[in-house]
Amino acid sequence: MATERGFGDLQPSIWKYEYIQSLRSEYKEESYIKKREVLKEEVRMMLCEVENHVHQLELIDILQRLGVAYHFKDEIKSILDNIYNMEIFNTKKILYATALQFRLLRQHGYDISAGFHIKSLQSDLSIHEFFF
Repeated sequence: MATERGFGDLQPSIWKYEYIQSLRSEYKEESYIKKREVLKEEVRMMLCEVENHVHQLELIDILQRLGVAYHFKDEIKSILDNIYNMEIFNTKKILYATALQFRLLRQHGYDISAGFHIKSLQSDLSIHEFFF
């Protein structure tokens, strides 16, 4: 027996559809479009120029948090592919970098085991340092 859910006591919008469609945004003008493309190209160059894998992961994380990572899908995929295919990620002793790598690879659909990272961390850190 399914219960029907109502929409509650929502009031109709005071704004007419035609009015909303008539609003202009100055950010759709040609000058803003050109500036946006220049900024996107600068970020693409930043992604390509960064050689340190931890900094690459941090940059990807920042772009995701800003909500603009979809503009750089191909570049991000390329970077994550390179990191994923590396035999050893050279941050065994850095819990932050390992956690960031693990989270980003998992978010982007890579098949990565949590056990691998924990084993690599435990081999270089004592149990006390790992948990406290």
